[in-house]
Amino acid sequence: MRRRLRATALAAAALATLLIAATLTACLAPSHSAEKSPQATSDVPYQSMSAAIATGRPEEALKSYEQSLAEHPQSSATRVLHARLLMIAGRLVEAREEFNLVIAAEPRNTEALYNLSLVEGLEGHVDAQEALLRDVVGIDPAHADAFAALGDLALARGNPTAAAPLFAKSLELSPTNLTALLGQGAIRAAAADWHTAEDLYTRAIAVQPDYPFAYIDRARTRRSLSDSQGALEDLTEAIRLDPQYAWSYIDRGRIYLQKARREEAVADFSMAIRLDPDQFETYALRAQVLDSTGDAQAALADWDRVVALKPDYGYAYAPVAALAWQAGDWDKARGAFLKAYAFDDEQPSYALCAALCAQRAGRQTLVPALLEPVLSRTPPDSWQRDVARFLTDRSNEGSLLSRIDRERNDQVKAAMLFYVAVSYLSTGMDRTGITYLTQIQGKGSPQGIETRLSRMELERHSAN
Repeated sequence: MRRRLRATALAAAALATLLIAATLTACLAPSHSAEKSPQATSDVPYQSMSAAIATGRPEEALKSYEQSLAEHPQSSATRVLHARLLMIAGRLVEAREEFNLVIAAEPRNTEALYNLSLVEGLEGHVDAQEALLRDVVGIDPAHADAFAALGDLALARGNPTAAAPLFAKSLELSPTNLTALLGQGAIRAAAADWHTAEDLYTRAIAVQPDYPFAYIDRARTRRSLSDSQGALEDLTEAIRLDPQYAWSYIDRGRIYLQKARREEAVADFSMAIRLDPDQFETYALRAQVLDSTGDAQAALADWDRVVALKPDYGYAYAPVAALAWQAGDWDKARGAFLKAYAFDDEQPSYALCAALCAQRAGRQTLVPALLEPVLSRTPPDSWQRDVARFLTDRSNEGSLLSRIDRERNDQVKAAMLFYVAVSYLSTGMDRTGITYLTQIQGKGSPQGIETRLSRMELERHSAN
């Protein structure tokens, strides 16, 4: 999706540059086979057209142009300009017809061929676009824009080796070609040549300061150079230029998050969600921030949205389970833990926690089936298997407590004690359970799910 939006924006930027260059008369210069018609251009109001295009009013420019030429025959050059205006106005079918009329009369008209390739690209007809571009460079080996567009197609197909010489040729012919500068920048960034990439993006910005994606690309490069402030400034400028592009807010929100500027991160992620409510990743990012600030209810709502948008996003289920546990929604927590375990079966702790949820909900009869995968898949001497035996049958308590007493790894010992403690809480033995939870505070793995749930249980006890 990001690539498609960027490609469309780049095509529009290139087209707009063609139309509002120093004067629109430059657009009427004859191609290799076109002849300029003074009669056809003498009454065209170039200045007002240029102003209309520059201020985002292409339909007004098109109307002015068509009215001016209504009583005059059109040369191929003026027809190409007319078709370009149709493209800017989004009337691609009519633009295609106009370009084809020019090409039918002048098969070697490179400007008509090149612009028709832009139409094909905007409509997603990549093979047709490439064929037209190769026709252009075959007729005119000095057509920098066509070489750049061919490079962009190669890059989009994942072939930077083919793209690099095409971009290089374009820049040899025209050192300020925006597409080639951005393309070479992308290739150098992919090769981790960050300084060269940054220089190329800076050159692209100098060519077209109002093109937001050049700032977005440079921001990514600057982040790789540990220049988070420069990246932040670039993304802020990109947002100023195009406040409707959701990914700029997402990228800037990530930087705010790295800087622990959580309120600003949430604000950016929220704006991105308003602009693109179907992008699951934004909800996941905002959920992490909200969770870290203690807004568990809002965080759970965001994770629920992630799951609704992308059910196969397995990383969502563990946080959903933990937050549902915190809310005391044992059935929801159990289901989410099971999905987390299905996604990552190398984490038997998820299945063990699902069994605890069943116990907390008073559904001990579910526990054996929930823990069968742990008992059958984990090594015979694993601590998870001993915990599973205990949760399935409390008569194994002595064996588990003996193993806990012998364990020398504090993090493993804390994890095992967590399951014993919560199992006690499930059967009303609150004092013993809380004693165990208190003993293991600060000893568990910082990344372990047991550590987080242990802290939640103590907070729940303190609140009561």
